[in-house]
Amino acid sequence: MIGVGAAGPLGVSHHDADRPRGLAVVTADASRSAPVERAAWISLASIPGIGPVGFAAVVRRFGSAVAALQAPPAEIIRQLPRSDAETDDALRRLQGVGWPTVAADLEEAARRVGGAVVTALDPAYPASLARLDGRPPVLYVVGHLDVLALPAVAVVGTRRPSGYGLSAAADIADEIARAGVTVVSGLALGIDGHAHLAALDAGGRTVAVLPSPIDRVYPPRHRDLAARIVAEGGALVSESPPGRQSGKPDFARRNRIISGLSEATVVIEAPDRSGALLTASAALAQGRDLYAVPGPIDSMASRGCNRLIADHQAELVTSSASLLHRLGLSVRRPQQAHVVASLSDTEGLVLGALIKRSGSIEELGARSHLATSELASALTLLEARGLVASYGGVTFHATLAARRIVYKTTELL
Repeated sequence: MIGVGAAGPLGVSHHDADRPRGLAVVTADASRSAPVERAAWISLASIPGIGPVGFAAVVRRFGSAVAALQAPPAEIIRQLPRSDAETDDALRRLQGVGWPTVAADLEEAARRVGGAVVTALDPAYPASLARLDGRPPVLYVVGHLDVLALPAVAVVGTRRPSGYGLSAAADIADEIARAGVTVVSGLALGIDGHAHLAALDAGGRTVAVLPSPIDRVYPPRHRDLAARIVAEGGALVSESPPGRQSGKPDFARRNRIISGLSEATVVIEAPDRSGALLTASAALAQGRDLYAVPGPIDSMASRGCNRLIADHQAELVTSSASLLHRLGLSVRRPQQAHVVASLSDTEGLVLGALIKRSGSIEELGARSHLATSELASALTLLEARGLVASYGGVTFHATLAARRIVYKTTELL
């Protein structure tokens, strides 16, 4: 059962001329934290290679971040699980330039892209993350802070999904959003991006946890999606300070934040050794509910999900309705039998084609021999009925709700 959290403070400003179009400025209320210690947290957490474990060890050893940054760099490095020359250089720069200046520069860099810095000392810090070991000491957020305090479910999966996977992601994210629950994912191509889009198209809110800093949205193809997420009440979250180059470890680290922000995680099409499985492992370690959508036994994309189910690590998801029931959620849906009975012959033909195989409007035209105008009209009506969804407005597929309906259509050549 998902519990309802208290909304966090939110400040929105629209006067920053430098922020990307569509991105709202947020400000964290830090009134309950000592400003000097807060600035020290921001500076210390920005050191390359320190990580949440190293950060906690350093603060524990010296008693505070302020005291740590007044110690010799060698003393700080001794507390870290691992370090390199970059770590040493960053520490010396902090002491040379002055860590209060570094913290102010980072906050200004976040503001330039419409964001803000939220530390674990701030009341705006997500309570769902605050309870976790290895929590990120500092987050950079663009968007609406209150969404981070609301009930959420993560939907994650492969970057190379099948039509079945896209359909499952769209159907599940759509119903989660319609139930009033935030959808959390990683903004990646494939399942993640599709889950964000489905939540937005359903009129819901979604949170994207980035592997990159907030000033370098990754992947670049999803920059417009990121702007839409913020414009429609969601948020972008990153652990990396602005200006930092992203590396492979950053992609792995963000998975624990995705699951940590969520009461439950749903995995859809996850190959072995995929990022989605890292999110699943993080959810289990955090004591969060884990669900997986099964796939064909010969599908490499579904091997991870099938194994999670077989090993009793994840609960089997047979439909979006069953998932909502287990989560204690409900959503109103039109009676599908009535909806299908009202379909025209053309709509039925198009739906039948999409149940067989997803495709673009050009591919559907070649398979159905329908004019583009007829196809566009039919697809619009089918989307309005919740029977068809599109990925980026390019690839169309039948939703799981449509696939559950027994509907006789004309066979295609």
